[in-house]
Amino acid sequence: MGVFENKTFKSKRQQASYEKSFLGIYQKLVKKNSFLYLGLPMMLSVAIGSVLLSNFTSLRYEQRDAKIKELDETEALSLANQKKRKVDIKEEYYKLQGLMDDNKDWEPKRVERLKGESENVW
Repeated sequence: MGVFENKTFKSKRQQASYEKSFLGIYQKLVKKNSFLYLGLPMMLSVAIGSVLLSNFTSLRYEQRDAKIKELDETEALSLANQKKRKVDIKEEYYKLQGLMDDNKDWEPKRVERLKGESENVW
């Protein structure tokens, strides 16, 4: 069975006017070299759009960062004048291990020896 094509009939005059129009000329060029007249412009438009959009989004994020980084003079002075606590290395070590919360009052104590047991003093 044959395949029926979905083409509308055009008279010779309509066909000639179509071939002289922009779409007709472009269709001929695409049939001759489809990559040059269809593929290349499409790839260039995607590449240019990507570059423009990346610049646009980077500008957007730079503006947001600038808003966050800006400090008033009063805020900067208040940060500079805050009292800083002294740092104890043992305290920080125990905080990192989570030992300070559970055993705040813990102290190392020597175990009492039984009678007659040596002290193991070297």
